[in-house]
Amino acid sequence: MNNNTANFPLLCIADPQHALAASLAERNLKHFQLALNLGADPNRRDSSSSNHSVFEHACQSAGCSSFIVECLKHHADVQQPNADGRYPIHHAAASLDVENIRALLDHSESSLDVQYQQRTALHLLFESINDGNWRAVFDCVQLLIDRGANVNVPNEDNRSALGVFVRDSRRKVGTELWREEVVRYCLKAGWVDVDSFRRGELRKQIGECFPGVSIPVYVMEANLNALLAAVKSRNEGKFDLVLAQYRDKVDEVTRRGDFGVLLEETVLTGRVSFVEKVLSEDFVFEGDSGVTRLLETCCNRGFPDLLKFLLSKCGGKEDQVRQINASPLLSQTIKEMNIQKDNRKCPFFKCFNILLEDGRVEIDKVDEKGFSALHYAVKYKVDAAVELLLQCSAYIGTLNMFKELPICEMNPDALEGYLDSCITTNEKRPGDDDYEISIDFSCLVPPTYKKNFSEKKQPPPIDEMLPIVYMSNSNDLKHLLKHPVISSYVLIKWLRLSIYFYVNLLVCTVFFASFTGYVVGCYGQDNVTRWLKETLRFISLLGATYMLLRELGQMILHSKTYFRSLENWMELTLIALSYTVLLKEFQSETRQIISAIVILLSAVEFTLLVGTLPVLSISTHMVMLKTVSKNFLKSLVLYSIILISFAFCFYTLFNVNNANGIQMALLKTAVMLTGEFEAANIKFQNNGLSYIIFLLFLFFVAIVIFNLMNGLAVSDTAAIKAEAELIGLSQKVDVISKYENAIKAKSTGVFTTLIFSIFRSNFLHLFPEYLPCYQVIVKPNQSNAIYIPKPLKPSETESVIDVETQSHIELMAPGSRGQEQFKLTIGCCILPSFSRMDGKIMKYAKEIIHTKSRKGATPAGMVPLEQRMVQLERRLDLILQKLNIASAS
Repeated sequence: MNNNTANFPLLCIADPQHALAASLAERNLKHFQLALNLGADPNRRDSSSSNHSVFEHACQSAGCSSFIVECLKHHADVQQPNADGRYPIHHAAASLDVENIRALLDHSESSLDVQYQQRTALHLLFESINDGNWRAVFDCVQLLIDRGANVNVPNEDNRSALGVFVRDSRRKVGTELWREEVVRYCLKAGWVDVDSFRRGELRKQIGECFPGVSIPVYVMEANLNALLAAVKSRNEGKFDLVLAQYRDKVDEVTRRGDFGVLLEETVLTGRVSFVEKVLSEDFVFEGDSGVTRLLETCCNRGFPDLLKFLLSKCGGKEDQVRQINASPLLSQTIKEMNIQKDNRKCPFFKCFNILLEDGRVEIDKVDEKGFSALHYAVKYKVDAAVELLLQCSAYIGTLNMFKELPICEMNPDALEGYLDSCITTNEKRPGDDDYEISIDFSCLVPPTYKKNFSEKKQPPPIDEMLPIVYMSNSNDLKHLLKHPVISSYVLIKWLRLSIYFYVNLLVCTVFFASFTGYVVGCYGQDNVTRWLKETLRFISLLGATYMLLRELGQMILHSKTYFRSLENWMELTLIALSYTVLLKEFQSETRQIISAIVILLSAVEFTLLVGTLPVLSISTHMVMLKTVSKNFLKSLVLYSIILISFAFCFYTLFNVNNANGIQMALLKTAVMLTGEFEAANIKFQNNGLSYIIFLLFLFFVAIVIFNLMNGLAVSDTAAIKAEAELIGLSQKVDVISKYENAIKAKSTGVFTTLIFSIFRSNFLHLFPEYLPCYQVIVKPNQSNAIYIPKPLKPSETESVIDVETQSHIELMAPGSRGQEQFKLTIGCCILPSFSRMDGKIMKYAKEIIHTKSRKGATPAGMVPLEQRMVQLERRLDLILQKLNIASAS
């Protein structure tokens, strides 16, 4: 101990915080003061599970009043709660040491009535009192009441501190006589409300437990506690009386301070009448009035009427709308729904409908995990909520923290049914010239473009193709690519991209043709006309420069992911070798090697480029080539074990005097796999085992493996041909997504600025400028012409040109829908068909409209199915009632 005492100053210098805790544990006040003087912080919390500060440890330890005083001298915070919500006054009450409490109150009495789990220090003391500690607890109670502690603060059970004590005294009053002394003191020392809580329960219990104690008659005090007591007891008449007196006696500043607490408590009742009385008729929640918590309470507890009332008290200003959308209210209501209950009776479903009907509520609001309301509706299998959210244009492409979209687990039939509802007509007859089919893309509109989007921070770059790409890669949803809503959306995207895609294709085609002609017919040859050679070389240099600039642009925009692509490495190699060939002529052998490589690379690159054409036959054959090649190589990896083994066997059996190397043996074995055996040249007579080895090779390799791989190729080809239309759409989706992603992410720099001065980063986006109404109108009887509706604006001219895509839009006469329709035509004379909707899409759309009209029509004299079911239910109820009456009699 002496060594510790002698070394303590060194400990204080090295680690004053540790020394402070050690001196408190040893109850050494001098060392405690020394540690504080050397910079130890009494408010600093330790890293143990308790997470308490030294000041809080002192407060909850009996006999530490001197240490508390020292902590207060060094700025200990009496108003700072712990992680569990306890204040220092609560720790001091737990110590049952009146001197600890006195030390705190001598410093500040403002913490007298702070609450921990809706309990004051008086509540905690009365909860802990018993026959062994009552004197110490009573001393603490006396001190708190003498210093002005409010004995009428209710806890979560709407009981005051004295009410808690009397409740616990009902079975012990006969054996613990000191309890009557405590009750007498409390009733005498201060005003105790025995009538407001739990319908006067306290007055009755005091009369039963302590019949000799006289209870003074008190006039009800009009303060916040009396109001809270009336609210918790659901006594509306008493609440009206206290509220009237409260407004007359309490000043404006106090009322404003009590407003939030009172409003939250009245909302917890779920009664609109209580909240109406707190709020005046002309009251409107401001942006910082805490309305978010109130709306959350209504959604979590299922108070539809109150939710509707509170929303009516919210204005439409930007800050007010932001407060409404500060929390994902729709998601909260969905998580509380019970799919086993009837939606018509479920209060949470009613809250859900109220939120959807309010135009200020952001339907795509996400929580901290990135989940939207549609995510939760799909996750919890609330089909009715999924249907309503889709009808209200919830975005199907929201990506959560797990990289999942709402459609990942969505029922494909439900999604297809919604997409069918997005196709409507103008109620004209299908044969009329002005017959129109409207295709709505609202479910594909990202939340950023919607009017009630409330996020202040800059959203990430928008990927409008994200849900379409997921559908393309999903086996369950891939068939929806053929749906008119999805296929027309992809087509319009393609129309905006097509001119750039075909320009790129044309330039690359000219480059590959001229470069191949130069390498094959001119490179390293002197018998070629000079002007032809230089012409091809110049055109090839221009093409190579174009490809270099294109790859540099992609490299700058996607520096992190560019070099992960094998195709990009191949393109860089081709560009480098192209410049090498075009700028220098090598010797004969080197020239031949380089020429062969560049011809092969250019052929592969040109094949891949042509394969991206969204033409059905081309894209299908390209997918066949890739799929069969991939599966063939996968199979060959496994079967190569057998092939290499046979190659080693043949090398060992037939290699006489090392005439052939192992490389030649492997090459000949690979050739024999295709059926080219050259059996006449094999010297079987050298070894009898060679017959058996060759027959085994013939059976396992030439017959089994070769035919098995052919069978795989045939089955893959047949499967791809069966899905030719889907494959063509998938290829188109991949091309659009590739180009859109190439310009999505901006970065700083001179080259980037130059790129985006030529191609705007959002030139492929359809929303909100290009399709402001989120739909297109197609006229089937006018060559499937596409029209884009836009809101009426008097200032608009008769002709508008989209500068980004050079697409010309012809103005039509304003329609009856309060919109103007602009006819879409692509500014390219060689592609006139690209100004019209695809015939297959329109045929599918007409089939959907016809099917819907057939389902919706009810034959004359036929009662609808739903109405018949209701009638049957009523008749069954009547039958059951009659049976019950008959059995009772």
